[in-house]
Amino acid sequence: MKKEQETNDVTTGVNSSLTGGDCSKDCPWDAEFALFVLKQCVASRILLFVIQLVMNIVVTDYPTDAFQGVPVPEEEFSRADKWIQFIFGGLAKWDSVYFLHIAQYGYTYENTLAFFPLFPTLVHYLTIIWSWAVPFIHFSTALLLTALTVNFITFLLCGQLLYALVLILSKSTKLSVLACLVFSFNPASIFFSAVYSESIYMLLTLSGMLVLYVDPTIPFIRHVVAALFFSFAFATRSNGIFNFGYIIFELMVETIYSKSSNRFIWERDYGTVLLKIFRFFMVIIVCWGIFGSHVVSHGSKMYRIFCSSNDTNKLVNVIPDVVYQYALLNGLVLPCDLNNLTWCTQGRNMFNPMPMFYKNIQKKYWQVEPFGYWQWKKIPCFTMAAPATLIIFYGCLLEISRIRTLYKSLFDAVLGTFQCANNVLPFTIHALILTALALVLYNVEVVTRILFSSSPFIYLVIAQYMDSRTPLVTLDDVQYPPIFPFFPNFSRTHWMHTLLLCYLLGYFYIGTLLHVNWLPFT
Repeated sequence: MKKEQETNDVTTGVNSSLTGGDCSKDCPWDAEFALFVLKQCVASRILLFVIQLVMNIVVTDYPTDAFQGVPVPEEEFSRADKWIQFIFGGLAKWDSVYFLHIAQYGYTYENTLAFFPLFPTLVHYLTIIWSWAVPFIHFSTALLLTALTVNFITFLLCGQLLYALVLILSKSTKLSVLACLVFSFNPASIFFSAVYSESIYMLLTLSGMLVLYVDPTIPFIRHVVAALFFSFAFATRSNGIFNFGYIIFELMVETIYSKSSNRFIWERDYGTVLLKIFRFFMVIIVCWGIFGSHVVSHGSKMYRIFCSSNDTNKLVNVIPDVVYQYALLNGLVLPCDLNNLTWCTQGRNMFNPMPMFYKNIQKKYWQVEPFGYWQWKKIPCFTMAAPATLIIFYGCLLEISRIRTLYKSLFDAVLGTFQCANNVLPFTIHALILTALALVLYNVEVVTRILFSSSPFIYLVIAQYMDSRTPLVTLDDVQYPPIFPFFPNFSRTHWMHTLLLCYLLGYFYIGTLLHVNWLPFT
């Protein structure tokens, strides 16, 4: 009996190496700490804005052959436009140019298809709603203001959702607050404020996760709602496809183990077993249909636009002349140019929601292929990605250590995993997959922003390390001093703490400096 009780305590996840557990059962959401997190998020955005403004003025832009977007004639800009572009211009570099182009003109060039539609579409329609009231502002400037506002608001919301989710996973208020402090000044901060899709992607991803984990006893509906949030996240970024794994994992936990009866599926009667298996596959099919619907629809629409046999010269009647002329001047591939659109002849896999053109375009324009980035000149990029990668590997080792400590065999570990609804194992696997793909397959330059925007795992790992190194530090201590709390005191206690803080704040500052001046932090 005692052994059984110990097993049940283990499977709650409270004693996990990646959790704190300063609450006996569930930690209630606390408005005081939520407000503290909100203030830190606002403060970090103000600081980042000041840094980007100063660095964009002081440092000369680095020469680049990156896509610059269709230029707007100087005479079309009002004085207000020029001031807005001057103040916020540092937040409209690199991929921001693509998003703003899509928001203004749509998908007019083949290379724009690498960017998924939800973020630029949202920016476009929100701008239409309010821009008519300020006719002295150019539409391109209005798009920039909308995108920055959306990202500012969604960043603040991400802080609140991260606080709530880590609270559920760790049962520790201190761990949750620390995770949010790390998030506020995370190394990929510039991408959460620039015209990138990181903020809204993380908001949608955390929303889906929160729906799944806030109350594991709610059947079916939470999987459907989570699939809806994840479908929007997938329509924002391609790596959102991995979020579906959380739905599969939670369904497997529900199917294999019944917490109410404390029995596994093989301990039930045949009728119940068949019913559970049928339910599992039916929910998977429904959720998969919801999950892939937006991306499949987008892919079909782009196929019709780009792969039509209409004469390319007739496009001038469909797209603005300035967009058409810019393509001719810069050798960009337009819709209907079938000689250069080789993917138009490829068949579609009905079970894969990813657009058929995505792989081809990533390889054609960004050299995305297995080991494609393993070049001597890319060593600096691998070096910049090393800290985030090491943190993920460290977190994985913690989880492996936890499993080996708690379970005597692999079979026991599997059973224990399915007994715990709030297990951090799927977060560990998700982060490890993203890291492995970054190192082997896609652009290694994006590792930092991918890992810090796709999962709470990296924040949980850093927060757990900070918590374990400061056992005597209370929640009140974490909130002191009011401006830039905890970090200064933490960094003075050990050289490793100083190194960790240098990583967080160094990338916060240097990453912003590099990005706003067209230097390689993309």
